[in-house]
Amino acid sequence: MCDDTDTGSYFELAARAGRSCLERAEVTPEQVGLLVNAGVFRDSNISEPAIAALIQKRLGVGLEYKTGRLPAFSFDVMNGGTGFVHALQTAHCFLAPGEVEYALVVAGDTHPSTDRAAQGFPYHAGAGAMLLRSTPESGGFGRLHATQPQTDIEPTAWADLGAAGTNGRSALTVRTGAGDPLGAVVEVVRAAVREERLGRDDFASGAAVLLAPAPAPDFREQLAARLNLPLTAVAGVDPALGDPYSAAPVHAFLTAVEDGLLDTARTVLFVAADADSAACLAHRIRPLVLIGSANGMRAKQVDV
Repeated sequence: MCDDTDTGSYFELAARAGRSCLERAEVTPEQVGLLVNAGVFRDSNISEPAIAALIQKRLGVGLEYKTGRLPAFSFDVMNGGTGFVHALQTAHCFLAPGEVEYALVVAGDTHPSTDRAAQGFPYHAGAGAMLLRSTPESGGFGRLHATQPQTDIEPTAWADLGAAGTNGRSALTVRTGAGDPLGAVVEVVRAAVREERLGRDDFASGAAVLLAPAPAPDFREQLAARLNLPLTAVAGVDPALGDPYSAAPVHAFLTAVEDGLLDTARTVLFVAADADSAACLAHRIRPLVLIGSANGMRAKQVDV
């Protein structure tokens, strides 16, 4: 994670998080074959080129094509607050066949003005990164479970360029409190639990861990109660941060690491939420785990 307060630029926050992740995993930029960005809110509302390409340049990942050097591919996965979980599945599609050995997934958000104190922005300004590696010994990911909207989805964030005039690149309107994220998360987690054949005993014994996002205060506690799971098996986001939005799964994962929940876990459920939308992806763990922390920026490598 990178929560540095000296910058409000998502590009810089994501690059710092990604750089720390690679350093702590002792992986060079030249070894990374794929970079996926799942962050939503970014500097100046930039939409082109892909934000992943801008972060790739800052990290120095695959900038030159030479004989014998691994080519690198980068792109954005835009799906609101659930984008990170979808990005994990997308990265797995490249890793599983052996097309790339390492994939770096980054996410995070900031106000388009890059002002960390901008009024009306409900999300924590920061970025997270996760490095994934393909190995034959790893357990890999299960099937992605996501909500299927039955009606048109109303936007929860937009830039009214007409009203903003010349300040359109710094404008943003966010509508909070919409939808039922708790209900959506409960739906997808139950589907994943059934498919993975997990029971309450798996969570109570530490064999399974649920990573909770933070779209509302006390969301972790509410989710545990609705699912009838022990609270100790649900890792969440530090309440002092508020809602990290697209980077919430990284925050929750690192909480699980710091609390020792992965010491015995064999299944980790990644969960993300946004209004009425939710996504859940199970990861089957093998004993090999590499993590690191430096200068407030933490990193995690996951074998998939």
